[in-house]
Amino acid sequence: MGYQGPDLLERIRQLTGRDIRRPPRIFKDTTEFMFINPGDVVRLGDSDYWVYSNAREGRFGIDDQPKFWVKKALDLGSNTRKIIKLVFRETFKGRIGPLSFNCIRSPEKEADVLSATQGHPNFMQGRQARDSAGNLVRILDIVPGPSLYQYLRDLDLSHREYFNTLFPKVMDRFLESVAAIVHLHEQGQHHGDIRADHLLWTGPLKALAWIDFDYDMDGPDMDVFCLGNVLQQVVGKGRHSIENIRTTPGAYPDFKSGLESGDMSLMYSHRVMNLQKLFPYIPDDLNGILMRFSSSSGPCSGTGKPYAGAKGLLSDLSKLDLKKIRV
Repeated sequence: MGYQGPDLLERIRQLTGRDIRRPPRIFKDTTEFMFINPGDVVRLGDSDYWVYSNAREGRFGIDDQPKFWVKKALDLGSNTRKIIKLVFRETFKGRIGPLSFNCIRSPEKEADVLSATQGHPNFMQGRQARDSAGNLVRILDIVPGPSLYQYLRDLDLSHREYFNTLFPKVMDRFLESVAAIVHLHEQGQHHGDIRADHLLWTGPLKALAWIDFDYDMDGPDMDVFCLGNVLQQVVGKGRHSIENIRTTPGAYPDFKSGLESGDMSLMYSHRVMNLQKLFPYIPDDLNGILMRFSSSSGPCSGTGKPYAGAKGLLSDLSKLDLKKIRV
């Protein structure tokens, strides 16, 4: 039944140290998630979750877009912080070069992935519960972070310094993350929204865990293409665009030759995938893997061969001898 009356107030005071005088509103039905605010309690079965904030979109360094269907909350029973994802559905079109596909936000799909990856160190962990209206709520453990995107962005190293020191270790951890996606595919599931900011460190260079599985796509090979985007950031210590080269030429002291359309990403035509042109010390075998995700490997180019699945990418990455990389 959860905490009642004065016991609920006392429990919140005990765990938060706040002098809360008014009884919080209790939501057993989370359908109207926009009305659930910090200070309210979400009650799921016998468990109470005190909401302390809305989650925010932190992509690309932007941290001011609240996601009202995702709440940060304190589990009043276990005194642990959780992410509470409520039901929010949307549909939009995605595109890879000339190919388009449907993308649907599905709580059921995310719950299936949570079940398929229970106990796996490279995936966020959590459970599902139904609210009083039957909405499928996901209660997630917090991965401490930071994201791989933020980690690479904040490194105060030149690319050459990064490549000589941290890159092999980061690449090892990314390889484990690719293996985790292969495992997921073998369970008949897919991630659906692979991005560098959806890959979080569980500890300092310890392991990387995938988060946010609620996008269901009718083209699950999207996972493979998106892994290429993350690989580009791991190898390049972040993304590199034509605009970056124009505005910060000092970051590319070895860049000599011009870029062509075939050097760019298949998914994002402004991003450079042929990183060897920017950093010529990148080994040929590694750059060759990157080029499988370039526009020269597009389905309509006739010049390259994109990966048919994550297992092929994992096989090629596993053959690299990262210990020999010194420039």
